[in-house]
Amino acid sequence: QFDNVFVWSGDRKLFLAIIKLLEDIRNAPVDCLEFGVRTILLVEDSPWFYSSYLPLIYEELIKQVQALIEEGKNFADKLLRQRARPKIFLATSYEEATALYRKYGSTLLGIITDMDFSFEGMRNSQAGLLFARTVREEYPELPILIQSSNTALRLELEQEGMSFVDKNSRMLLQA
Repeated sequence: QFDNVFVWSGDRKLFLAIIKLLEDIRNAPVDCLEFGVRTILLVEDSPWFYSSYLPLIYEELIKQVQALIEEGKNFADKLLRQRARPKIFLATSYEEATALYRKYGSTLLGIITDMDFSFEGMRNSQAGLLFARTVREEYPELPILIQSSNTALRLELEQEGMSFVDKNSRMLLQA
């Protein structure tokens, strides 16, 4: 199902990101579960933030894949390298994130999560931390980036081996 709302800020890259996200959702069961293509999970409930993050993430992934494709030895190798681009998943609640994690956890390259989003139908200011700790129990080395405007959490998160980004930082959405 694909029913997200996006906020267009004038960046045409958002359209490509929406198309890629839809392709990833449709192709993931085969590409990831049968062929081992890796995934990145973005947990964010703010349409403004995920509408800003997704174009940046896809742009970087496409640059990296293009560099790999150029190294391809023949057409078949180049095609295989192109198909192997990591897939992006977007979850907007704890339950969505957990379902994606349960299904694709073994393919995860990393998680980028907000701190405050829906948990059991109600807003929870610690939902991102709860989700990250659940994942950490099974995959202690998986890179996890938590984003929040509550900078008081930075030290605690870093002590648990998670990275932290201040959502109020002017540098956050810089390409």
